[in-house]
Amino acid sequence: MEKREKRVLPEEKDILELLATFEEELTEKLQENKGEIERVKYYEKFQMRGIDFNNVFITTQKDVEGNISYHMYIGDSTNEILSIDSKGKIRIHSELEAYCEDIDLEQVMEENDNENDRLKGISRKMEPEEMKETLKNREKEQDVKQENEESLEVEGEDLEIGQYREIKDPYISRRMPEIFKTEGRCAVAYSNKLNRFVIVEKVNGKNRLKEEIEPAKTTYKSIISIGENGEKIEKKVPHALMKISGRSDIEIAITIGQYGEIDLETVQVLPCQERISRGVRMQGETRNKEESYQVRSEFETEGNEYSHKLAHNVNDIIESQEEATGIKDFEITESDYIPDTNKTWGELVDETGESLQKLIERYNKEMQKEGAESKKVVETIESDYENISHEHLI
Repeated sequence: MEKREKRVLPEEKDILELLATFEEELTEKLQENKGEIERVKYYEKFQMRGIDFNNVFITTQKDVEGNISYHMYIGDSTNEILSIDSKGKIRIHSELEAYCEDIDLEQVMEENDNENDRLKGISRKMEPEEMKETLKNREKEQDVKQENEESLEVEGEDLEIGQYREIKDPYISRRMPEIFKTEGRCAVAYSNKLNRFVIVEKVNGKNRLKEEIEPAKTTYKSIISIGENGEKIEKKVPHALMKISGRSDIEIAITIGQYGEIDLETVQVLPCQERISRGVRMQGETRNKEESYQVRSEFETEGNEYSHKLAHNVNDIIESQEEATGIKDFEITESDYIPDTNKTWGELVDETGESLQKLIERYNKEMQKEGAESKKVVETIESDYENISHEHLI
């Protein structure tokens, strides 16, 4: 088969460069107050209260205390016209007060998202290693996308499917057994007809829309995202949330990577309305993107108690993680001995197959627990990775 040349369309490349320039300029401004950018959405045209605005950037930002706020800029990062703080208080440029007072920005964004050719680009904060992996997987997904470019007929209806990415995580059915069954092959897809992300399921060679999962809607609700190894816990705002018919305690979060790939997380909605989300391995990702045996066990054995504990201690956990993953990581080499043991970090790397940085992050997290001892922590890490290896052979 002739190998297809993979190219980024000129328009897509220009938008990526535009987003990168905007983020760079805004990041410099936010550094003074130690704020961070979580997400940027770029609209070539944006309509608000009957007024058309050109070249609009809407950002999700987080301050040092983890509070989420939203900001709208026109043209560049120097021209902020509207902001909404974590308590919902709106600040509007004086010239627009008459038009934008008491505006529902979430609804306005959804209306603009649903209009073809308005929303041109989305980016989110990515770690350097995540960006490398994303670039590598993007090439693989180009082939998959081309294979699925033909419209998928779902129960006789042409949904004009564009983006398409299969769910590859075998454990998602254990989190949501009523929704995801092992006999069905599910995927996240974007329907150009509905202007929404949807979940489709292939059964007996035919695709069908999973009607119990509502098409995704733009959201400003934040989630507490748990990394696959439990080492990274962060607050973030997904691109959209999918409601489940008849259920108020579970949802599905859709996020869009910097280069357009679709990611999915399952969401548990607690009575206090905090949302705990867990990642799902998607097409093009290796097994190391699956949730670890230990994290999965904690959710399954402790249930709501574990989720509540995470939700109400999340700020302390994030602060501890930042302390644990600071400069100390760069002072340790594989030839160094693990404290209070006769084992080197390099030996632990060889045994587990995990990177030195991730092992240090995991070790620091475990050592923060009450009564933790270094030797027992290392034994726990070794045991967990041994269980993971056995599971993957099943």
